[in-house]
Amino acid sequence: MAFKPITLIAGSKMEIASMTVSMTTIRRIGWSTLLFLLIFASRALLLNRLEMNHDEVWHTWQTGQSLEEAMRWLPFDWPPLYVVVLWVWQNFVGNHPIVMRLLSALIFMIGSAWTFRLGRRLFHTEPAAWGLTLAYAALGYIIFLSTYVRAYVIMLALLPLALYLALRYFDKPTIWRAVWLALAMAALFYTNLTAVIAFAAIGITTLIFYPRQIWRWWLPGTMAFVLAIPEILAKLDLVQRREAGLGEKLPSLPEGLLEIFHADLGHAALFWLLVLVIAVGFVLWKRRFTLRMGLMIVSWLLILPILVYATDGIIGFFTAQYSWWITFGFALLVAWGYQAAPRIGRIGLSLVLIGLMFVPLTRGYRPFDELKYGLPTLPFEQTFSVLATELQNGDVFLVHPDCECGDHYVWNYFESIYFPNPPQHVTEPDGHRRIWYVYRSGQNDENIQRQLEQSYVTGRFIGPWELFFRLYEAPPDRDGILFENGLRFHGAQLLEPDRQPRVQPYVYREGEDVRVRLWWSVDEPLDRDYSVTLQILNELGLFAQTDGAPQPVSLDPTQDASPSQTSQWQPGQYYIDDRVLTMPYPATRLDLMLYLGVYYWEDGVRLQAEGVNPDGLLPLLPIALMAW
Repeated sequence: MAFKPITLIAGSKMEIASMTVSMTTIRRIGWSTLLFLLIFASRALLLNRLEMNHDEVWHTWQTGQSLEEAMRWLPFDWPPLYVVVLWVWQNFVGNHPIVMRLLSALIFMIGSAWTFRLGRRLFHTEPAAWGLTLAYAALGYIIFLSTYVRAYVIMLALLPLALYLALRYFDKPTIWRAVWLALAMAALFYTNLTAVIAFAAIGITTLIFYPRQIWRWWLPGTMAFVLAIPEILAKLDLVQRREAGLGEKLPSLPEGLLEIFHADLGHAALFWLLVLVIAVGFVLWKRRFTLRMGLMIVSWLLILPILVYATDGIIGFFTAQYSWWITFGFALLVAWGYQAAPRIGRIGLSLVLIGLMFVPLTRGYRPFDELKYGLPTLPFEQTFSVLATELQNGDVFLVHPDCECGDHYVWNYFESIYFPNPPQHVTEPDGHRRIWYVYRSGQNDENIQRQLEQSYVTGRFIGPWELFFRLYEAPPDRDGILFENGLRFHGAQLLEPDRQPRVQPYVYREGEDVRVRLWWSVDEPLDRDYSVTLQILNELGLFAQTDGAPQPVSLDPTQDASPSQTSQWQPGQYYIDDRVLTMPYPATRLDLMLYLGVYYWEDGVRLQAEGVNPDGLLPLLPIALMAW
């Protein structure tokens, strides 16, 4: 009996300990989930603020066909893995620019998880692992690459994985660990040829941490080499074809390094310098300096870049774009300081790094343009998303022949994304009612523009100066119907509230507004101011009506509307008259007709024209009224 209370107490302690462990685990999972969500949010919120450049469009357009055709179009210096990934993604998810960028963000999230695992193995503490993960995710160039539709994002994900597997293998060499390391290295090589520099960085790291076991590379190295043989054979002549550093003159080493470092740090380079100084300060303050970690960071940030610079005439990799792997050196330096920092210092660094992840969101649309990452970008996504709301069936594009408005495959891709029925491209305006003239500011053809302005009404414009769309619109009926006073009617359109054409058949609800656009011109100046009547009626009587002088509107937002007095109208010009009628409420279901009449306001006598009925009204369009 004496042992029972002790048993109960011991049991209670075990339950309390179990609950404590459980709560600790829950808190860790909660914080981990929050941090990963913040990393993803910093990318997801950028997806609709970017523009695909020509390289990204080429990748997407190339992989939008069969896999066999995509591989046939593979450039000589591109390994195939990323093309296969893109092809699978497009066929299962889609090829909208935001969807394509989402793939990069998701791949990077996998890489972030691998970075955390690497941080735990390198620094042996979970806080330092989070420091490495957050720093890697917050670097400006990493943010860009993790939303960029290029192969580099796979490299960003595979690099920490390969390094983690290498350290894991050298800690306890086994055949299966060698296999996984070989597979990761082969995947790097089949993704991008700059993997050879990543291999050197991983090799130097293992030499620093395992100098006496470096010979163990023979097993994973041999397996990786065997896996890579097909790609190696396919790229044997690449060195000669790259023409010694792509033929570009190298800057001095300090200038080149500063340019690459600035690109890696991104928009907040000055803040990053402060973070790096604070990280070094924590290491020195807490006396956490270790020779191995110091050598590793110096190797990633200085020794390897100098070697790449020295061999640029052979491999041509000394550019910010090809030096993506340097970013990991900065992340390592921050994680080192993160490990040494006190708890309050780690919290402060975490908040700063999280803030740095969201800096590009403060730079508006196309935030990376100022950093000159990638190729120059034309705003197709921004322009076509607006243009898609304005296009009508039958619209055509007339692109200025000398306009530097993107390659044909770029137009083909974006038109297939934004326009269900892509407009036809024409070289002459004849015979088309609505023409979108495309040119760059200062490069428009005056002859084409003069011809358009003589035969069309100048409408709205869309796009910035480098991709400028101007609408030129002709009336529904160019010949028109001549009234006896010299006023010529060129047709009517029924419009939606947003001024887009209403789809036939024309069906309205009781109490709904009927918006009508009328097109006019005069053969010669008129001596009177005439009025127009619009009526909706049938054999049962009149149901809606509007009367009065024309109510001209301007389709060009930069121009004022024409005068409403017809005596001021001039030949050779179209006049657009917008009116609104309201269906009766309540009502019954009816089949109606829209009629037009022209009269002089003093006597009310309707003028004659071809097609008018005995009441002097011209039938225009049939309308159905629906009611309960």
